[in-house]
Amino acid sequence: MQLVLPTAPAPPGRRIVVLSYGLGADSTAVLLRWLTDPYSRDFDLEDLVVVIAQTGDEWPETGHLVEKYVLPLLRRHRIRTVQVARTARTKTEAGGCHYTVIEDTRTPTRCHIEGVYRLSQEMLDSGTVPQTGGPRLCSIHAKGEVLDWWISAYTQGRPYTHVVGFELGELGRRDTDMRLGKLPGRQPEYPLIDWGWWRADAIAYLREQTGVTVWPKSACTMCPYALDGPNRGDTVARLIAAPRLAMRPLLMEHTAVALNERQGLIAGRRLAWELRSHPGGPGLLAAFAAHLDEQEWAVWEVRRALLRRADGKTRAARSLTTIVRGGRQEMTAALERVSARLGIDVERDGPHRRVHVARRQAAPSVEHAFVLAPATAQEKTSKPFAKMWMTALAEVDTVDRQKEIRL
Repeated sequence: MQLVLPTAPAPPGRRIVVLSYGLGADSTAVLLRWLTDPYSRDFDLEDLVVVIAQTGDEWPETGHLVEKYVLPLLRRHRIRTVQVARTARTKTEAGGCHYTVIEDTRTPTRCHIEGVYRLSQEMLDSGTVPQTGGPRLCSIHAKGEVLDWWISAYTQGRPYTHVVGFELGELGRRDTDMRLGKLPGRQPEYPLIDWGWWRADAIAYLREQTGVTVWPKSACTMCPYALDGPNRGDTVARLIAAPRLAMRPLLMEHTAVALNERQGLIAGRRLAWELRSHPGGPGLLAAFAAHLDEQEWAVWEVRRALLRRADGKTRAARSLTTIVRGGRQEMTAALERVSARLGIDVERDGPHRRVHVARRQAAPSVEHAFVLAPATAQEKTSKPFAKMWMTALAEVDTVDRQKEIRL
């Protein structure tokens, strides 16, 4: 895949219309109606730019549909189509994102769903899973920030119309977008809401235009929002039907749970548990067990410091260190040796093995454990950890507990 830098800012003297194309039913319906019904828009197609942020983990079916039904229309109308992606997990020195333009063309033929630095790789590097219950940070980092940086380079601060495919069932997301979208010159528009369309209307329109019975909602294969909601059964069934794709979300979850038993891809609950009760699920879990045996493993030392914030919420900092690496059986034996040396039994949580030196309690507290997990994460100690660890350690209940933690 050839990577290129962003070029050709918006031409002077013309209106700028940027569509954040998410590949799913909603934004596809907006785009197809614009391309087939001139009365549905108030701008010339020459002024339109379609920008796609590739996370690297979109379902292949979505990419195939876009290539079959959308890209031919973009080629026919010579719409500038830009596909962008992150190239690294870290930020630049200036606080921006490492990103690249995968393709910038008026004759697109491929939907580059493979991305560059995949969102799932970020999760594996961090030893965690995408989180729910707050802002969609995974979407912000893998999509929103990348789109903003390219759009800023393209618009050069000039006023522009930024089109987002929220439908009537997403008024809350629209309100959040209006509040947080602060790029200079940005004028957001939400055509589906203006047209009075719900998702069902968008799907019906796409069925009429393409013959596709149900155009899927865009999502990563490990998206917790797709797994924790009315579409959970369908999402789980898709994973069962695509066992090679399912290995990565399951590996991500297995590692995250090993390092933090409170994790899980379904809003803290485990996808592995959900699969047990689905037809074909036990077979997928058996294949995943064999996949785990093929991984490099490690004994990790995990420490967390938890302090109470002024608003009553808990602030946590983590240190993650590799003790030793090797095959699964070898690392299982290594954890047993840690257990014997500390005089603390190995805890068994399904396939997971941990030696807890200190358990997490209500903040202020500390957590300290040695765990068996795939060696997929990167060692990291967060910047505030050392200070928070000493502060929390000084406030745990007893001197005996402090001595135990220092082993």
